[in-house]
Amino acid sequence: MKNQIVKNVLLYLGGGILCVVLLFWSLESFNVAQGHWEAEIGQAEQQLALTLRLAGREDWSLRRQVVFSDKEAGVHPAGTFSLPEQAEQMRGNKVTFEDTTILPGRVKFEWEGHQFDLMPDRLTVDGKQYNWKNQEPIALVKRTGVREL
Repeated sequence: MKNQIVKNVLLYLGGGILCVVLLFWSLESFNVAQGHWEAEIGQAEQQLALTLRLAGREDWSLRRQVVFSDKEAGVHPAGTFSLPEQAEQMRGNKVTFEDTTILPGRVKFEWEGHQFDLMPDRLTVDGKQYNWKNQEPIALVKRTGVREL
C-alpha cells in the first residue's frame, strides 16, 4: 500500500514537471517568432531622430519616427538598440517599465526629456497616443518643467 502511494506521487510529480517544462518550451518557441522592439538613433535632415519599430516580424509593419525639433543631429551617436535588453547602451535612457513575458511586450522609457510607451496596439509619446499605421514623423520640442537625463 505504501509503495503504491509513493509510486503514484512520483508519477504525478513527474507528469507535473513535464507539463511545466513543455509549457515554458512552447512559450519560448512562440516568443522567438514574435519579434522585439528596436530604437534607432539617427537624423532627419539636421535634427535628431529616434525611429521606433518592431523588428523580426515582416507581417507587422510597426514603425514610427520621432523627430526632436530642438535637437541637432549628432547630439547622440547613431546606433540601433534592442529594447529593453540594450536600453542602458542608449546614453541618457531610463527604462521605467518592461513586460516582455510574451514578446514583443510593452516597454516604457524616458529619453531626451520625453516618455515613450511601446505596445503592439499603440505608441504613446508624452501621454499622447499615436497610430503605428500613420507614417508621418512625430515632431517633438523640449518639454518645460521636465528634468533632462
